Amino acid sequence: MPSDSSPAATPSVAARWTPPAVWVVLILIATSWPGISVGPDTLALDKVFHFTAYAVLAALLLRASSRPRLVTALAVWGIVAVFGAVDEWHQSFIPSRSMSFADWIADSSGALVGIIVARLIPPWPRRRTASS
Repeated sequence: MPSDSSPAATPSVAARWTPPAVWVVLILIATSWPGISVGPDTLALDKVFHFTAYAVLAALLLRASSRPRLVTALAVWGIVAVFGAVDEWHQSFIPSRSMSFADWIADSSGALVGIIVARLIPPWPRRRTASS
């Protein structure tokens, strides 16, 4: 009878880390596009996109970690917050883009909410073999 740590029950490293890696690439592509506009500033859609993108990133990173404990959650939040700050700085070099403290707050807040949601939702159910 296989234990919970058997290869059939545990996703591979690539299966766990590919989704957050792809999401990071998508964020970097989106934030490297010069002059992109998501709509009128009065709707604050830009902040919604920042919040959502970084909430998803934090949730994916927490899910990818092998031990999603409180210390891991805090580390994920720190990593995502630093990534958001570096990405904001990176945007200052893109034509028609600028660095924004408010965007970084949206990034960091989204990361916190993403972590909370990921901790509240149980992980995907493990596959059971015919003998279990």
